[in-house]
Amino acid sequence: MAAVEKGAMDSMPISRLITDGYGTDSSPETLCRVTRVALQEGLDIVRWQSTFENPVQIPLHDDSECIHFSFTHVLKGKALCSFHDGHRQRRFAIDEGSGNISFGRCRHGFYYQHGEIDNVTVMIRPELLSQWELEIDPPLHKALACDHCFLEGHRSGEMSATAHMLCSAMDRGASARSSLWLYGQSVTLVSLFMEARRDAECVYRVSLKDRQRLMRARGRLLEDLGKAPSLPELAREAGMSLPKLTRGFRQVFGNSVYGVFQQARMAQARSRLLAGEGSVMRVASDLGYANASHFATAFRKQFGINPSEVRFRS
Repeated sequence: MAAVEKGAMDSMPISRLITDGYGTDSSPETLCRVTRVALQEGLDIVRWQSTFENPVQIPLHDDSECIHFSFTHVLKGKALCSFHDGHRQRRFAIDEGSGNISFGRCRHGFYYQHGEIDNVTVMIRPELLSQWELEIDPPLHKALACDHCFLEGHRSGEMSATAHMLCSAMDRGASARSSLWLYGQSVTLVSLFMEARRDAECVYRVSLKDRQRLMRARGRLLEDLGKAPSLPELAREAGMSLPKLTRGFRQVFGNSVYGVFQQARMAQARSRLLAGEGSVMRVASDLGYANASHFATAFRKQFGINPSEVRFRS
C-alpha cells in the first residue's frame, strides 16, 4: 500500500494526535482539523476532519486508556485502521454512516486514509463507563476485557442525528453549548451504541455466504442514491428470497432496506450542502426528490435541522 508515513516507523501517541492533530501544511491537498472538548477527567469528545488527496498512513499507539465510541458521518474515499489482535495483524475498514467501538491499552497499529472524512468520537475510561450503569452485552464485555477490541457496523438514524448535533456544536465553539449539554449528548451517543448492539447476536446467525450476498446487495442499493432499485429486483440480483433479504438487512445492518438507502441519501445530501455543492433544490432534485418540502422533512428527521441551515464551513 503506497502511503506517506508520519515520522518513518515512529508511532504517534493517540493523546498527541487528538491534542496537536496531524502536523501537515494547510495546502488544499492536505487538510486536517482536530477539535477536542474535555468534559471531565476520563471523558472527552474528539472531532476529526481531514482531507488527504494523497494516501496517508500514520503509525499509532493507543496511550489513551479510553474506550472509543466513534461515528463516521462523512467519508469520501477510503479509511481503515490496523491493530494486532493478540494473534495477528488485522485491518478494519471504516464506513460512512457507521460507528465502531475500539479499546486497547498500549496497542500499536496504524491509521490509513485517502480522501475526506468527518468523524466524532466519545472517549471514556472504562471505570467511568461502569458508573453510567449501561447494559453491556456479553460479546462487548468479552471484547473490552481482552484489550484488542474493535467492533464495527453500529448504525441507526438516531446515532447519525446525535453525531451531527455534536459536530455542529463543536463547529460553533465551546461556548455554543453548555458542558452539561455536551455531557448529555455524549451519554446519549454511547447509549445508542449499546442499543444498536441489542440485536448483535442475530448477525452471527446469518451465514458467511448470506452476509456476503447482503453486502453486495447493499452496494447495489447505494449505487444510485437518486433512485433505489425495487425490492424484488434487489433480491433477485442478490440471489435471495425477498423475505430473506429484508430480514437479513435488519439483522446485519440494523435497518430496513429503505432505511439503509435513506440514511445514505441524507448523509450525501448533508455532505454536498456542507461543501457548497449546489442549492437545497438542486441537491434534492439530484437525490430523487421532486418535492423540496419532502426532502426537507426527511433531512430534518435524520439530522434534527432543516437543510437550509447547513452552511459551507471552510
